Amino acid sequence: MFFNKLNKINKIKNCFNNKSINQINFTTKPIFKEGITNVKLNREDKDGTSDYIKLHDKVIMNTYGRVSDIVFTHGKDSWLYDMKGDKYLDFGAGIAVNALGHSNDGWSEVVGKQSKKLTHLSNLYYNQPAIELAQSLISSTPIFDKVFFANSGTEANEAALKFAKKIGIAKGGMEKHEIIAFSHGFSGRSMGSLSCTHKSKYREIYGPLVPGVHFAEYNDIESVKKLMSKSKTCAVIIEPVQGEGGLEAATVEFMQQLYKLCQENDCLLIVDEVQCGIGRTGQLWAHSRFDVEKCKPDIMTLAKPLAGGLPIGAVLVSDKVASEIKPGDHGTTFGGGPLVCEVGKYVFDRISQPSFLKEVQEKGKHLTDGLKKLKEQFPNSILEIRTVGGLFVGIQLDHNVSDLVSFAKSQKILIINAGDDVIRFCPPLTITNQEIDQLSLVLKNYLIKVNSNKK
Repeated sequence: MFFNKLNKINKIKNCFNNKSINQINFTTKPIFKEGITNVKLNREDKDGTSDYIKLHDKVIMNTYGRVSDIVFTHGKDSWLYDMKGDKYLDFGAGIAVNALGHSNDGWSEVVGKQSKKLTHLSNLYYNQPAIELAQSLISSTPIFDKVFFANSGTEANEAALKFAKKIGIAKGGMEKHEIIAFSHGFSGRSMGSLSCTHKSKYREIYGPLVPGVHFAEYNDIESVKKLMSKSKTCAVIIEPVQGEGGLEAATVEFMQQLYKLCQENDCLLIVDEVQCGIGRTGQLWAHSRFDVEKCKPDIMTLAKPLAGGLPIGAVLVSDKVASEIKPGDHGTTFGGGPLVCEVGKYVFDRISQPSFLKEVQEKGKHLTDGLKKLKEQFPNSILEIRTVGGLFVGIQLDHNVSDLVSFAKSQKILIINAGDDVIRFCPPLTITNQEIDQLSLVLKNYLIKVNSNKK
């Protein structure tokens, strides 16, 4: 074996002895890919939409069912603008992300200032914006004491599940690792959070996921009792209002019973407010309506609107949870970075103002009042209006909503679904009543059209 190694070393030496280092050609031929490398793109070309989409199909994976004929270039407040020069009223807000609208002046100023100071820092070091954002978050809630910052909602939920599992196993051994999630719930797409996402088409293609996850029926405490085990269950994860699940809301009675059941079985209650939290319902926290004295979650996860369009996630925990998590138990490269936390602090401090939340409540009522009038006019088309307040509203139709989404787009309004028969309205929290009225008019025209076709 020694002589074999010696021979290899001598061969390497001979390569360099025969040719000096300057003579060795380290260059490679330039890579050229027909239809990719040689495509010329022009951002200012109003007829260039198809060029961008054709190149997209060649270089970006097909994991989304994107709208087929729009490439957006910029946005302002509640409006998006495409390459053709058309503008669209945005009632999706990046799926409840752009809480202050697009390119908000104050938001843009904060991004600009912080980007000239410090954008990324390893979590080996402290940074001011992360500490200040944590201060704002913890000061706004009576039941949470510490924060872990992540990069997204799925990562926030992943961290919450890990924390719960560690604590459960420490208390009850390896057997106490099971999670109870709920029908129609959506927790994310990483392996742990995907395991707690109910829709089978998201889960089954990946084969066995994290074991020990069981699904109870949303708002059915008896179904939870059948799955709950003091020796096995470490946590229950639930959305106070289901986003992807059609805007169904947990009832006060159910959540109070669920909290009591968790207390009796020594397991943690995790509220997933990734989509419904931070002012979306007109209250700062969606779980506030359950009365925190009778329903006191151990963990809350946040993400979407927290930095108004920059990627961030947050896990708020009680001291009971925080005290069990030690250095090295979890981590992140980008979570808690100075740029995103500085922006997050600006967004959160603005949304958490009582006057801002009052406006969200009033605009939500304006939207819902308009929908109620349409339901009275078209009772067979609109089956149900779903909301607990604020600008998080769903309408269930008597038919698939895809035609309504297409019709609204043709009228330059962007809306999104939450299931086959539910439309989800989650516009920027800064939207105006006049813009809400534009939506109501488009909905009315659609319903007139649909009902005239039925005759």
